[in-house]
Amino acid sequence: MKKGFKGLAVLLVLIAAVYTSAAVAGWGCPVQRVTGVGCPGCGLSRAAAALVRGDFAGAFRLHPMVYVLPPTVLFVLFGKKPLLGSKARERALLWGVIALWIVIWVARLLLRDPVLLG
Repeated sequence: MKKGFKGLAVLLVLIAAVYTSAAVAGWGCPVQRVTGVGCPGCGLSRAAAALVRGDFAGAFRLHPMVYVLPPTVLFVLFGKKPLLGSKARERALLWGVIALWIVIWVARLLLRDPVLLG
């Protein structure tokens, strides 16, 4: 079995375990539960579930990164090395994805902050 397939299998098992335990226990994001502030990944599980149901607009509303992260993870696990033809492009893509994720997280925090919104 190739390394990428093993990594993907482990990732899928972990996601399934977390998603199942959250559904059974009725808890959401542990970071938000402890701090009151949602983590950068808050909503990704619900967005992925919406994608599976075919609710593409709902998935985007829940977390826009649901359309960016899966292809990036697949590229990292299975893509031709170096990704996109050079190490520099690979690093630029990965840092760009991280930057986009942070921007989306900060925007979501600002738009939902009761102190800022009054």
